[in-house]
Amino acid sequence: MKKPTGDAYHHGDLRRALLEAALALIEQGGIEGLSLRAVARKAGVSHNAPYHHFPDRAGLLAAIAEEGFAQLAREIAAARAAAPAPRARMQACGLAYIRFALGSPARFKLMFRPELAPTATDGAANRAAAATLETLRGAIVEGQAAGLAPAGDPLPLVLTSWAAAHGLAALWLDGPLRRAPLFAGLSGDALAARLTSTLAGLMIDAAVSGPKKRRRA
Repeated sequence: MKKPTGDAYHHGDLRRALLEAALALIEQGGIEGLSLRAVARKAGVSHNAPYHHFPDRAGLLAAIAEEGFAQLAREIAAARAAAPAPRARMQACGLAYIRFALGSPARFKLMFRPELAPTATDGAANRAAAATLETLRGAIVEGQAAGLAPAGDPLPLVLTSWAAAHGLAALWLDGPLRRAPLFAGLSGDALAARLTSTLAGLMIDAAVSGPKKRRRA
């Protein structure tokens, strides 16, 4: 068995060490000043070590974003699976999304930077992001079957739910929501719970009132 040498030997998993070092630097000072040399220093490896795994800074950032989407997909799927009923499962998806954002703000912001958007529709980051939306779509379809969401194409409901959850997360992380006197004293988690409960309630109201409106028309 070949003995590991160099940076890989000291870290066991050089790629993992570099990703964690990069994320720590982003959390400390933002993405603008990040460099592969700074990441190498943070990880305690030679300045050439990052090039064993990442061709350049953009490649490193893309890898962080890809892992972020994969982790988000796992957390949303786990939250949905753990919820006891259809309404709770719809709410759980939104709550998990917002909690991920609030718990990993640097990673979350990085994931949605426009210059990191994958150009290929079959890229790993796109597949992970698609898995997140598919979990949400599944929860909404289940809610439709239970009479808790309007029947028909679920995609407008997926869009509304995603936009609302992402908007709350962005408003909280960027500051306006935390500074708004109207919401003073409410934590991000409390606001997330109110948002997802309100969305679920609106879907139920629309599901119940829709057929009545159609009959009157």
